[in-house]
Amino acid sequence: MIFHWLFIIITLLLCAVAALPTRFWVRVGEWVKTRGLQGKQARLQAALVRQRRPFTPDESFLNRGVGLAMDHERKLVFLACPQNGRIRAEILPSSALGQHTVLMQSDHGFQENFVEISIPGTAQPVWRLPCADSELAAEVDNALARL
Repeated sequence: MIFHWLFIIITLLLCAVAALPTRFWVRVGEWVKTRGLQGKQARLQAALVRQRRPFTPDESFLNRGVGLAMDHERKLVFLACPQNGRIRAEILPSSALGQHTVLMQSDHGFQENFVEISIPGTAQPVWRLPCADSELAAEVDNALARL
């Protein structure tokens, strides 16, 4: 009988020890993800500050890591997306925006979600805003649809 209890106790201890690295790596992954989001937020806010037009966002996705903010009062839209290692940003009138679609690219099992916005008649007619997940991409698409 003592061997059964000893076996059960040792098994539980081994399970607890085996679970510790998994919890550790999950916490480390969450920390890295949070730090990445904070860095992205800082770069997007800096890109907004560099703009010369007066802009006060009523609705913003900058704090969620998406380069979209809207000033409904002035009917302006701030767009920012990564391009060649830098952030391309611009404030445009909301009337300049064309079609927008939600895209998901899958590359070797890794999925990336985007909202693609066309702006006809400009030097760069397509803006591709990266989103963390499909739910966030759908929210951005709905916000653009309400515009």
